[in-house]
Amino acid sequence: MAKFQHPAALNAFQQYGQACSILRNTTRARNPAWYQDAISLNLQLHVRTSGDVITTFYYDRKKAQWHAGPPLTEAILHDPARLASTVAEALRYARSNGATSLGVILHIADEFATTELKPELDNPASLPDIRETAISDPGSILADSSILADQASWRVIPYPAAGSPVIGSTITLSKQYAPLVATLREIGEGENFPIITHALSAPLVVIMGLNQSIEATPGKPFVAILQYPWFTTLAFFNEYSDLRLIRTLQHRGMRRPTNFRNALATTNASLEFIDPDLFLVRLGADIDTALHTDLKASFTSSKVEVIEQKPAEGIPDWCPELAVSTSPTDLAISDSVSRSTLIEEKWAMQDFLPTPKDIIEIFPARSEMRLLKVFRMGRVAVIGIAALYIAYLGFGVIDIIRRPEWAFDPSDAVTAKGRIGKLGIEKQKAEYWNNLLEDRSKAWATMESLSRMFPENGGMLVKSYVHTAKPDNTPGKETAGFVKEWEITGYARDEALNYLNILNTREGISAHFSEIARITGNSSFNPNIGNRNLVVNVRTQENSGYKPIPVDEASAADESTYPFTFNLTITQRFEATDPLAINVTKAP
Repeated sequence: MAKFQHPAALNAFQQYGQACSILRNTTRARNPAWYQDAISLNLQLHVRTSGDVITTFYYDRKKAQWHAGPPLTEAILHDPARLASTVAEALRYARSNGATSLGVILHIADEFATTELKPELDNPASLPDIRETAISDPGSILADSSILADQASWRVIPYPAAGSPVIGSTITLSKQYAPLVATLREIGEGENFPIITHALSAPLVVIMGLNQSIEATPGKPFVAILQYPWFTTLAFFNEYSDLRLIRTLQHRGMRRPTNFRNALATTNASLEFIDPDLFLVRLGADIDTALHTDLKASFTSSKVEVIEQKPAEGIPDWCPELAVSTSPTDLAISDSVSRSTLIEEKWAMQDFLPTPKDIIEIFPARSEMRLLKVFRMGRVAVIGIAALYIAYLGFGVIDIIRRPEWAFDPSDAVTAKGRIGKLGIEKQKAEYWNNLLEDRSKAWATMESLSRMFPENGGMLVKSYVHTAKPDNTPGKETAGFVKEWEITGYARDEALNYLNILNTREGISAHFSEIARITGNSSFNPNIGNRNLVVNVRTQENSGYKPIPVDEASAADESTYPFTFNLTITQRFEATDPLAINVTKAP
């Protein structure tokens, strides 16, 4: 097949010629599978990587049946040059079953890691944007700036549970299988047969389907322990079955992590989980079965249970990811916010190795292919459409001529001019009073700023809050600027000092004001428009009345439990040339 180029490297005529070549030489105009997800195709090949064990199964979506797939080894997966015979066998199977496409779903179960998001991104409303940024620019959202973001694939997983200290974290997978999926797509292009790929994180899919098999004790938190051959993943859920945290522990050549019990106990303590239920999910053919007995002996007050998976006919019960991924919409959605989010918004079904954007852009979109096909097969229809369009324009001209405006009498211009003059005066009056009534210092927007500047459980206690707004008149000018000032005093703990230091910067206070302007729609908080100046000053000092006590015994309202006091002063000055400047002239 001809080698196609990116449209950016071609002129308009060459782009059209290449699009016509794609129309003639490929099936993209008549086979919609080129533009569909792998999971939505009728015939799928599921490949599960789990340590040294590689399992493959075909799935007939129409019949909901599973069959054994072609044999694969770890060596073949990591050497795409040896993949041709396996793909040829899969294509023969697909064509013999009348399939016009093949979806290859890769379940990556031999690696799993998490990375924290930047603390300043802790805003649930920004999750959709962060989800996209994790794909296009992961380095901008990762808390660890030393990570080489381009050497792995990053996807965000949310923690929507109430009270979660963070909105989520990122799941990290290496790009070791990127050459594999690229080779599959290239073979599909060469055979003119859609091979659509989708790389899933196996633990995320299992977590999404937990509600099918786990029966947690009502009102108690629980921990799902996912046992894979090379690592163990811990998913912590609160008493409402909402996801609070995901941790992963590498086995490092052993059958279980060496620090497993300590990691489980310390994480339970940090999340304030008291005797949570422990559910073991065995996800491999050779898993450490003694862990169940050890946990019962170590966590005597917790219910420890091995989850019996609901096997689908044709696949082993230790790889439930395959069945869960093929029917995520059929999962019984409970009252849990986390599970509904994972299923409905497809957070757990994110593709970790998608087709690169520059490759997607080479080929026209499905609508463009259809349009090219119509143009090629129906030039006469195009001429007819042009004739109809000309007729439409003709009728439009006739309609315009018949309108009263066409017969406008020039003598009416004087009367119209007088009316326009009166309307101009009325407009000036309206603009004058609208200026005086502008939202310059609204109470609800100011209180919204206060509540977001000092979030609950942020380690700060506000003692006083004074907000003033006064004009800054300059004689001889038609407009006057004004000054808004906030003076806030209070108490702070150690963990709040970094936040106060961020507020005490131009970028920090500007970011806060920009957020309030976006949320409330009040333009007076926007520091990026008009002619205005924003100054902040934070002074901290030791609290003379501080009495050290354990953090878990400290009351949020007790001033003596805060080691520091702070005085925060914010001054926002609006010049006379600002859009919100006040008219000081006489009303028209």
